[in-house]
Amino acid sequence: MILRASVPHLPFATVRGIAIAAFVALTGILVPTAQARKPAAHAHSRLHFLAHALLDVALPDVGIVPSPEDAPPGEGEKYEIKLMHSHTGDMVSVVYRIGNTYVPEALDQLNQFLRDSHNEEVNQYDPRTFDLLHTMLAKLGKPDAAIDVLSGYRSQETNDELRASGTTNAAEHSQHIVAKAVDLRLPGVPAPLLRDAALSLNAGGVGYYPKSQFVHVDVGPVRKWTYSASHAHRHSHRSQLSQRSHRPTRSRSRHAHKA
Repeated sequence: MILRASVPHLPFATVRGIAIAAFVALTGILVPTAQARKPAAHAHSRLHFLAHALLDVALPDVGIVPSPEDAPPGEGEKYEIKLMHSHTGDMVSVVYRIGNTYVPEALDQLNQFLRDSHNEEVNQYDPRTFDLLHTMLAKLGKPDAAIDVLSGYRSQETNDELRASGTTNAAEHSQHIVAKAVDLRLPGVPAPLLRDAALSLNAGGVGYYPKSQFVHVDVGPVRKWTYSASHAHRHSHRSQLSQRSHRPTRSRSRHAHKA
C-alpha cells in the first residue's frame, strides 16, 4: 500500500517567495531592496554633482585703479559683471576691469547701482568685491549670469536703524558699511552651491541664510557663518536674562545689607 503525504495547496506567490528565500540562504547572496538602493544611488549622484559643480578658477590678483587722467587700457582680458535688482528690474552690465587695470567709469556705475537704497547715499566699493563676484560666477560655469543683489552699500545711519529694528542680522561693524559686501542670489543656482563657490575662494566673509535662501559675501576678514533666526532670538533672550540677573534690585540690596 502506497501512502501519499498530504501537501497543502499554496498560492504561487508564496511558493515563489519560499524558493527565493531558500536560494538566498544557500548561496549567501544578499539582494538589496529597491528602497535600500535608492539612498546609495542618491548619495552617489550628489557627490558626483558636487565634485563637478565648481570649476577650477582662481581669483585674479588685485588690480590697479588708474588716475582719472590716464587712458583706459586697450588690451587684456576683459572682466564683465552684471548686477540686477529683481524687485525693481534695474540692471547694470559693465566691463569693470581690463587686464590688471580697473575701469574708473565702470566702477562709478557699480557704486551707483549698489548705493544705500534707504537714503541714496553712494560709497566707493572696494573693487576686489567685483573680482570676487566675477570669479564666483566663473567657478559655477555661469560667467554671463546676472547677480540678484539684495543688499549692497549700507550707510552707518541705515545700519543703526536696521539693528534697532531687530528684524535683520545687521552686524555692528558690518562690511556693508565700508562698501565691501553684497547680499545676493543667483537665479537657477541653489544658495548652498553659491555659498560653496564663495567659500572655495577663501577671500573674505561668507554667510549663508537658509530661510531666505541668500548668501552674504565680502572681502573683509576670512570667516563663515550660517544664520538662524531662532538661534539669534534665543541668544538675544539669553543675553537679556543675563543682564537682568546681574542687575541689582532693591530687594536684593536690602537682603544683602541685612546679612
